[in-house]
Amino acid sequence: MTRSSPPQPTPAAQPVQETSIASIEGGLRYRGYTIEELTEQSNFLEVASLVVHGDLPTHEQLADMQAVLSEASVLEAELLAWIERIPLNIPAIDVLRTAVNFIALSEIGDDESQPTASWDALQRLLAQLPLVISARSRHTRGLELLESRDDLSYAANLLWLLTGHEPTPIAERACNAFLILSAEHEFAPSTFVARIVASTRSDFHSAIIAALCTIKGVWHGGPGRQVIDILEAVGTPVAAPAIVQAVLRQYERLPGFWHRVYRTSDPRAELLSSYCRDLAEETGHQNLEEVATAIESAVWDEQHILPSLDWPAARLLHYLGLDADLFVPLFVISRMVGWAAHFMEQHHSPQPIRPRGTYAGQLSREFESLDERG
Repeated sequence: MTRSSPPQPTPAAQPVQETSIASIEGGLRYRGYTIEELTEQSNFLEVASLVVHGDLPTHEQLADMQAVLSEASVLEAELLAWIERIPLNIPAIDVLRTAVNFIALSEIGDDESQPTASWDALQRLLAQLPLVISARSRHTRGLELLESRDDLSYAANLLWLLTGHEPTPIAERACNAFLILSAEHEFAPSTFVARIVASTRSDFHSAIIAALCTIKGVWHGGPGRQVIDILEAVGTPVAAPAIVQAVLRQYERLPGFWHRVYRTSDPRAELLSSYCRDLAEETGHQNLEEVATAIESAVWDEQHILPSLDWPAARLLHYLGLDADLFVPLFVISRMVGWAAHFMEQHHSPQPIRPRGTYAGQLSREFESLDERG
């Protein structure tokens, strides 16, 4: 838990960019579709195609996407060998970032300025990065590597690769909801960085790597270990008010609470919480859900702040049996979809993004020679 929180934004400090990908006002929508509709009626691959291309895919388009993912779901022997040599203390997010660079090296020469090339590159990353995360996770635990399964949905296959177990329908739906709700969220810092890279006419993989470097920052967000730590530290619902008061006396925020763009509640958190409850009941984590509810009430009483997506997302991934070191990499796999959409949208702009700064230093100084400076 950090001892400080980001400075409060002021309207004048916010860069303004037009986008047709997502809207936040009046509820989060992807290309005009509400996240409630998409989470309940669609799946991650359909939403990925929607976010990038602007429309939900046809049967043929979805079949083409699944065929590309199936063909690309294999890692080069050199990449696997590198994963096995990585020291165990290296965070999974750093492994993921370097793996993207490794994969990019095999595709040097491709014309990534074309929308179809960027889409193809995204599909290959969607196919291969789950294998990277799985290989790293299972290698550190001394387990054999697993292969992707074409008979499973994207969410179910992701859980299969990480746990070695075919997920239940409830677990599959919960993971699918997490992936959909994490896919895009307007101009988050990592997304804006990806657009800046795109605006310089750099390549797609460079934009993804830059965004990855940004999302690693503690102020960016993404479900983290701290959420699980605070839940386990509180332990029982009755202990929540006193512990929350003590924590807030020392820190400004509790992990998983407050979001920079929402004045009231984060609609993604509200939606994902229902999947958390179902999954907690199936996996025997009802106590943690009761503790989470008590903490939410205590934080509201103290600060009138509601949870962000990170609060239910971390719990959901924990209930799925995933190590906390995997939380942000899984978030990245989903958010790559948004990064790709913004990369492609930015390519329609005729000039690079070049913000201006407001100078706050001394206006005029006279030069002193070295001897005068002493």
